[in-house]
Amino acid sequence: MPHLLLVRTRPLTSWLIAATVVLLHAVPTAQSELVIHKDGTKLYHRPGCPIVLDLVGVLAMTRAQAEARGYKAHPDCDPTNPNAPAPRAPPPPPATVYVDGSKYYHRKDCRKLTDPKAVKAVSLDVAGKVQWPCPECKPPVRRKSTENAVPGTKRRGS
Repeated sequence: MPHLLLVRTRPLTSWLIAATVVLLHAVPTAQSELVIHKDGTKLYHRPGCPIVLDLVGVLAMTRAQAEARGYKAHPDCDPTNPNAPAPRAPPPPPATVYVDGSKYYHRKDCRKLTDPKAVKAVSLDVAGKVQWPCPECKPPVRRKSTENAVPGTKRRGS
């Protein structure tokens, strides 16, 4: 933290010194913001940008490092652009449920899961398509598909 020697001066000058101190402390924060660079481009992105969500050929660095390498901000990720969308939070991890070969899927601590060797952890999306939620432990329920029904049936596509 830099030290600043304040000398008694006119009110306008002390206000200017205080504003400079605040500004100097704000600059490193913006420059230390984490950004993502995608190989083969000269642009950097915020972590929630859809262009870098696949995480293929990307490198994380600070904004100051990216600008020192000559990279520019992607137009949708530029923090100086007031019309740039705010960074999005990453999606939550998929829910995990446990199956044991019965017609039900369970929570990990369900007392109906009696044989630990037969229990497998699977995603809720997989188990929810072919099994029912356990009435005992009440695990999470898979959301209905937003796809249209298959023509000629009353079933959804996936």
